[in-house]
Amino acid sequence: MPPFTPYISKDFPIRGSFLRLDDKEKAWGAIDGRMRTAVRKAQQSGAIIKKVAGTKDELDALRAFCLNPNDIPTVMTDRYHLYFAYLNNELVAAILVVAINNKLFMLCHASTPAAKHENIPSLLIWHVVEDWTGKQYRVLDIGASYRATLQSFFTGWRTQEYPMLMRPPALHPTLMLTPFDTQSFGVSPVPNAENVVRAEMEKKFGGKPYTFLPRAMYGIYTLIKYLKNKGKVGDDGEVWITTTSESPYVSSCVTSAIEQICPWSRTLSDKTAVIFVIHDFGFVHPKLQEIRKIADERGIPVIEDCAYGWSTEGAGETGDYVIYSLTKEFPVQFGGFIVGKHFTHEELWNEYQTSDANKESFTLAQLSPWIGHDAENRAKRQENWRYYESIFGADRCVFPLAEKTDPGAFLLKVENEERMQESVTFVSRFDIECGNFWKNSAIMLPVHQRLERMHLEYIAGAVLATEREWCGVPRD
Repeated sequence: MPPFTPYISKDFPIRGSFLRLDDKEKAWGAIDGRMRTAVRKAQQSGAIIKKVAGTKDELDALRAFCLNPNDIPTVMTDRYHLYFAYLNNELVAAILVVAINNKLFMLCHASTPAAKHENIPSLLIWHVVEDWTGKQYRVLDIGASYRATLQSFFTGWRTQEYPMLMRPPALHPTLMLTPFDTQSFGVSPVPNAENVVRAEMEKKFGGKPYTFLPRAMYGIYTLIKYLKNKGKVGDDGEVWITTTSESPYVSSCVTSAIEQICPWSRTLSDKTAVIFVIHDFGFVHPKLQEIRKIADERGIPVIEDCAYGWSTEGAGETGDYVIYSLTKEFPVQFGGFIVGKHFTHEELWNEYQTSDANKESFTLAQLSPWIGHDAENRAKRQENWRYYESIFGADRCVFPLAEKTDPGAFLLKVENEERMQESVTFVSRFDIECGNFWKNSAIMLPVHQRLERMHLEYIAGAVLATEREWCGVPRD
């Protein structure tokens, strides 16, 4: 445990308050009655509210009665929106909101005693709602506070709650993008485990031949080398890698395996000898039939990478060969499959140096309690994915969630690549695996079936803490 330090909390999730901006009437009906009463009283005060430019003089005037003047920017940009409230021609209150992604954040909310007496702070919040309803922002983020009195005020404006977690706790869970964890390691195999798993594989793969590999990456290497040995990949042959997003991002697990045998390219060319289709994070590639036609016309094989998307409808049905990763779908330590070709352990040992018969037996035993629950696993992953969508908004998802998609991660858009790296660095401090979706300005959040609501709130709370700092509010 860490040594004694002066007590500062902020290391467990509390509930922040979103105030919806899509429908003013529904927002009015959803907020606490005491807030509606305060707004009505303030409307009788004769206060006048004006949106101001935020000149130096205006910002200095705000600092004069703001309790947290460090929250006020030194220079206004178009991300900031400042409103002043006047009573009897005197400045008595102000609200400063800042745009971040698809929301407005209440950065500063200051008032004089006279303004408080007339409930003008509440009127300012409602004025922002009226000014921005139906425009480009989803919600007004009222905020969250570990100070009880301020939190009570924030809660009164809530039309949706969200988690906020500002500091990593001394004791924390380890949450990975993949479902393996300490508890799953301790689960006993079912009786006759290997036969149970092989029977499920026969159903899953429709009777096609298949091969177990220690990792899916070694399956890629083995398969490309096999095609090279069979003369399917000539001396100048390339592997064309095409993905769901067609973005520059390709996992090094894929590229480094292929590079051991031949070059790869992101474009189709005369050198293309193999088409390698990646279903990004389980979201099915949109041009499978077009790819199949190209492959048939050229007489070249198609490999589908279904490392994510074990039970995504439409994935793994078009290729001559399919690659699956067990570790991305199930709570097991090892394993992947090639479907479409069976290699003996002797072949794997002598030709490819990827045999591990002991690991196959161990992994199939580990897999036995978890296999055969595809529909419920997919449903749980979709439920977790939709939780993030409810917190961050549908427009921040890289991929929309189709009905039969088995998502491997929630890809959350951020402002730019710098913000992406900042987010991952901060969230990782909580022992949350959160990857960079490079060249896409997005981060990867876990959605697997072993995550429950408390886990999701812990993850989302850490992400939102990063965004809070981008608004100008320090985490500590």
